[in-house]
Amino acid sequence: MSPSRKFVASGLFGIALGFAVLALAGYIAVHAEFQRRAASSWLRHTIQVQSDLYQLYGLLQAAESGQRGFIITQDERYLDACNEAARSLTSLLDGLSERVRDNPKQLEAIAEIRPLLDERLALIDKAIADARAGQVDKAVQLVKSGRGKALMDRLRVIIRTMNESEENLLDARERDLHAAAGEFDAAIWALGGVILALGAFSLLNAQKQMHALETSRDSLKSAYDQLISETTRREALESQLRQAQKLEAIGHLTGGIAHDFNNMLGVIVASLHLLKRKLAGADGDHAQLIESAMDGADRAAAMVRRLLAFSRRQPLSPRPLDPNKFVSSVSDMVRRALGARIELETVLAGGLWTTKIDQHELESAVVNLAVNARDAMPNGGKLTIETANCYLDDAYAVENAGVQPGQYVMIAVTDTGQGMQPEVVAQAFDPYFTTKPAGQGTGLGLSQVHGFVKQSGGQIKIYSEPGRGTCVKLYLPRFARVETPAVASPPRSKPIELPLGKPEELVLIVEDDDMARRVTAQGVRELGYSVLVAENGHAAIDIIRQRADIALMLTDVVMPDMDGARLAREAVFRRHNLRVLFVTGYTRNAIVHNGVLDAGVKLLTKPFTLEQLAVKIREILDSK
Repeated sequence: MSPSRKFVASGLFGIALGFAVLALAGYIAVHAEFQRRAASSWLRHTIQVQSDLYQLYGLLQAAESGQRGFIITQDERYLDACNEAARSLTSLLDGLSERVRDNPKQLEAIAEIRPLLDERLALIDKAIADARAGQVDKAVQLVKSGRGKALMDRLRVIIRTMNESEENLLDARERDLHAAAGEFDAAIWALGGVILALGAFSLLNAQKQMHALETSRDSLKSAYDQLISETTRREALESQLRQAQKLEAIGHLTGGIAHDFNNMLGVIVASLHLLKRKLAGADGDHAQLIESAMDGADRAAAMVRRLLAFSRRQPLSPRPLDPNKFVSSVSDMVRRALGARIELETVLAGGLWTTKIDQHELESAVVNLAVNARDAMPNGGKLTIETANCYLDDAYAVENAGVQPGQYVMIAVTDTGQGMQPEVVAQAFDPYFTTKPAGQGTGLGLSQVHGFVKQSGGQIKIYSEPGRGTCVKLYLPRFARVETPAVASPPRSKPIELPLGKPEELVLIVEDDDMARRVTAQGVRELGYSVLVAENGHAAIDIIRQRADIALMLTDVVMPDMDGARLAREAVFRRHNLRVLFVTGYTRNAIVHNGVLDAGVKLLTKPFTLEQLAVKIREILDSK
């Protein structure tokens, strides 16, 4: 026989021998496993018998205690144990008899227990009946007769003997279980060794050339797959980066425009309110003209607020919020916005986390989404608002730029409307982008929601399919601190009369815009205060050095050279009791960090009404 044939024959013989040993080890392992399971079953059986014996004796003792308690106190509550024993002992004894049917000695013991048990229960019932009939002495004599004690002593001896027998069985069956487990472990180790030996033997008989070829092919395929994956991921990230850069650039532009526009609107709104106040008693149709102008200014201010929301420059006042309570409170407002043809459903999750958010802006966001959903369902449909706890993992963060992995509270708004094409979804957050006809939408609704959620540290995602509907999910960061969740507070009614000041209360107004400074000063004087004005921070500091009687400094935040925050620090350093009210139309500055107002800061956003100014000044001056 040639060496190659000998090698092949020896290899086949080795493999055959290995499989034979493998089959033997497998048979031993299976046999040992059956033995282990049988031993474990008998062990559990023995433990159950012992448990039944303990329960049997415990019920008898409880019945005796209940009998004595009732005879002594005549309280029916002591009979609960007797009744429970009467109900349970027979079925318990039947079950115990069924369990020990394989043990003749235990069956004989149970047969002896039954009449003793019946007699003991009959004595208990007799004593209770005598006590109920008012024959307490007779019941006591029955207890003292000793017959019940003798029965209990005999029952105790029988139960102890049965328990000792089961204890011996338990020890023997534990030994059987350990032995079976040891055989099983040995068989498993032998099985593993044989498998390992067969694997090594087969590996040594493999052809080296084929192995090298397969290794090269696998390496090439892996490199190709990795290249495709990296290319796809890079293209997705570049697309997200371009979108984020576009939105950021537009945000900077809109924020700057909004700042200047707010200054102009502040002058217009303040002038209109002053004019309306001065002409309050005059005759003529000028009141209607003023109202029309004020309405236009309010709509322009709302447009600016949307621009600020998109550019993430609006001041937020986040508070701990229970999302379920929030959805319940906002449902009526959403229902009114939807109309009668659209059904509203809320699905609230149990155990929902708390979030920290500006409740007013969140209300605006949900109503905006509801209005968009209503427009997508012209023939009626269903809108669902759902809450849930979510975890955005690292993989989600990689696919969505700007997302921090972690725990979030989700508020999802889902409609059954027309849905959107993928190219529409890609542009949905762009400002002024809208699919509505001219005159029916500004295109700022979704961009405002996007800016607010991002400014709050959250994430917004749109899922839509044409003809099937749209789902917009707001992921709001979880708030882990234990605080009382914010509760929707009722809106404060407008005061009939403006809260006025006194001439001895001196207000310093710091504003770099001449027109805004002049109109603001006129409004503060109209409210009864004495006024000093400064065109910048340095001029304000000079005035504060000279005047110690300034009660309040009203300062713009965005000013050249020295901004409002730095001015406030230096002013309060010189006058510790000086109150400060910030006024701004653009909030990327030192008093707002990550969109959240610093603690203790009082802020009035441009444009503001004379009433808002009056209430804010009075609130600050009257506070402790």
